[in-house]
Amino acid sequence: MFGRLYVGELKKQTSPGAIITLTVIAVVLAILMAVLFSAFNDLINTMTYGTAYVDGFDEDFNVDIDVVLPGQGQTTNGESSQGTVYSPETVEFMLSSLREALAEAEAEKAEIGYDYYMQQDRIYAIRGQIVFYEFIRDNELYDRPIGVLTDGTVTLGNSITAETFINIVRGMLFLLPLIYASIVAGSTFADEFKSGTIKFVLTRPVARNSLVTAKLLASVTHAVIGYLVTFALFTAIGYAAFPAESIDAVFMFNNSSPTLAPSSCALGIYFATDLVMLLSYTVIAFFVGAVTKNRIVGIITPILLIDVVGAVISMAGVGRFFIANALDWGQFVGIGSTVPGGGNFFISLPVWAVYMAAMLISVYFVVRKRDAA
Repeated sequence: MFGRLYVGELKKQTSPGAIITLTVIAVVLAILMAVLFSAFNDLINTMTYGTAYVDGFDEDFNVDIDVVLPGQGQTTNGESSQGTVYSPETVEFMLSSLREALAEAEAEKAEIGYDYYMQQDRIYAIRGQIVFYEFIRDNELYDRPIGVLTDGTVTLGNSITAETFINIVRGMLFLLPLIYASIVAGSTFADEFKSGTIKFVLTRPVARNSLVTAKLLASVTHAVIGYLVTFALFTAIGYAAFPAESIDAVFMFNNSSPTLAPSSCALGIYFATDLVMLLSYTVIAFFVGAVTKNRIVGIITPILLIDVVGAVISMAGVGRFFIANALDWGQFVGIGSTVPGGGNFFISLPVWAVYMAAMLISVYFVVRKRDAA
């Protein structure tokens, strides 16, 4: 019985027009970006972001601890177009500088007090960098190109590879599956009320909890399939148009537990963290659409809530306790510099769980108590 209900909701939520439109947009934009990146790849390869020295330090060598992260602002001294080559001297210099920067950041936090939480967490970022360089030193990962996952992106070098292309396009076009998921989830109850079919639906011999569950699972299915298709599209175009140059890279979780693995593993991390965000958007749209009975409100609320309200709340110093930051798990994978003041994964996880549970419980409660009229 529930299986038929779920399949029925899945069919009901299918919008051929929206699917075709978003698919065409994704294909056209992805191909266009591939053409542009291919045309300018030679130019990008010649861009210089700074220099890391393998055999010592030049007298002009400067490091800005606030902005330079491992693998960024550095080249590989000509030995490879990908990754960064580190030397013992480089690592020891960076560790010394970072420890000084950490002491300064902690002193600044004590001085400014609550205002510290109104900005990005420098202490979190610097500690992650220290862990990274200690890992390089302890495992003697010298004189070989090393990548690093930084703020959800593997820093490989200054040329476009398949992985680089996939990550760039994924970041730029992730809005498309988000829009599709919001349309489907935000409309599922709102359209029933608008058309009046809710009267028939709620009077059928089907438990209302089962109805809510079927609609929710159908929305989640659409969201997941939509993202699978777009991610597969970006991946196929990326590997068809650009070289696959995977190298060893350092991955960390919540700025700890460093692990060396092929940089291609980042694709799985991109997919997983994006999927969490996508499903969170789906739940928010589903909740708002069911409670307000308004399709438009259900569709636009997730974007406004995350991008607008989230920014305002972060400026107030409580961003780490708001859903906007809690659902972005990508900031906690690798070395992060965009974490809000005082934030970390083990704060975001329960915050995320509370918001998601509260929204879902509210939908079940509202539908159970709502009259069909």
